[in-house]
Amino acid sequence: MRTFSLITLLTIGVGLYGQSRMSSSEISHLYDTEHEFTMDEQVARDGHRYKVFLRFRLNSSMVKISDYELSYDLRTSYIDEKMMENSVRLDSSHLVGNGYREFTYAIEFETTEEQNLLVIQIDNLERNRRYYKDIALSSASSRSYAPFLIFPEGKKVPYFEKYLNAGTQVSIQNIFGEATDFSIRRSKAQKRNPMPPFSATERPAEPELAYETVYEVAAAESFTLNTPGFYQITAAKDETKTIGMLVTDAAFPYFEEYEALIQPLIYISTEKEFTAMRNADNTKSGFENFVLETISGNTKIAQEFVKYYYRRIRKSAQLFTTNLEGWKTDRGMIYQIFGDPANVFRNETTELWVYAREGGKRLRFTFDILKEPAGIRQYKLLRGEKYRKGWMNAVIRWRSGQIIE
Repeated sequence: MRTFSLITLLTIGVGLYGQSRMSSSEISHLYDTEHEFTMDEQVARDGHRYKVFLRFRLNSSMVKISDYELSYDLRTSYIDEKMMENSVRLDSSHLVGNGYREFTYAIEFETTEEQNLLVIQIDNLERNRRYYKDIALSSASSRSYAPFLIFPEGKKVPYFEKYLNAGTQVSIQNIFGEATDFSIRRSKAQKRNPMPPFSATERPAEPELAYETVYEVAAAESFTLNTPGFYQITAAKDETKTIGMLVTDAAFPYFEEYEALIQPLIYISTEKEFTAMRNADNTKSGFENFVLETISGNTKIAQEFVKYYYRRIRKSAQLFTTNLEGWKTDRGMIYQIFGDPANVFRNETTELWVYAREGGKRLRFTFDILKEPAGIRQYKLLRGEKYRKGWMNAVIRWRSGQIIE
């Protein structure tokens, strides 16, 4: 059934401006940090009540906010037809914050038992282009939402980034007005790097996260989290209401130490090379030797490699961070090596990435969407031997100093 549904998405999903089924919409723009716009969301839920904050950023100097018309509607599923009378246009009454080429909207609604999907429609009226953003609400694989969100200190709009730098001052606010205390716990556990896409090796199941209580805070109380790790924030009176946040060092997604800078090279180095870099008496020399001796002895090419390889690490942080850094996730791994997918399609349980290859061929990666504790939504790559050749060819290109875009 999965094979049929994904083939259907791929064959009917391209170039249909007027298509009203979310499952046939092409959404690769959501993973393009240099697209004409980006949109991030934060969702609070109390039963069937929802409040969704949308941050709409204009990235291109060629567009302006008046070029766009934004609207939303609620649906039962990804294949549910859009009902025109249910569409709500976003206007100035929904605007709760703005900055330089950045606009934050808030929408509130109640769902029925059947409504599981929020679809944002973004129309560029000047260019006659239509885009979609999907937010799963209450399906088996959607995130678990709580009535509260993290806010930057002194701000009226929530914190939108997928990670929190250590030392950042924040507060927790119940969106629906009920004051409560919160318990904050931290896990020291760090997941290992993902296996290559062709690997059939089954690693032992990850141990359950071992949390330790850090402290309790009151609603709207200002505080900082100073130790990196994955934090679980839970309502003191109801442990079923919880959100999670990865706290990173203050420099992330940049690297202050060469030991950390070496870690992402695991995707393009041999086990012997990676071990040598990590165990070098001088990790700076170990890193530089790998780049200059393996990638290229040409300083300019080596510098270009470092620039583009680690810029992609920073993009992964923005796009894919969950309870671990973005580049360590399955999607982050594929993104790191192959770059922006040409096409992306999604339904309730599956996401499909498509890359164009020479001769009209396509390279496809399928991810199962899984719900995990603390409001986390994971994307697990369906691995297979069929990926070995494409992966190795891409790694060889990186190792020869070529930038894969």
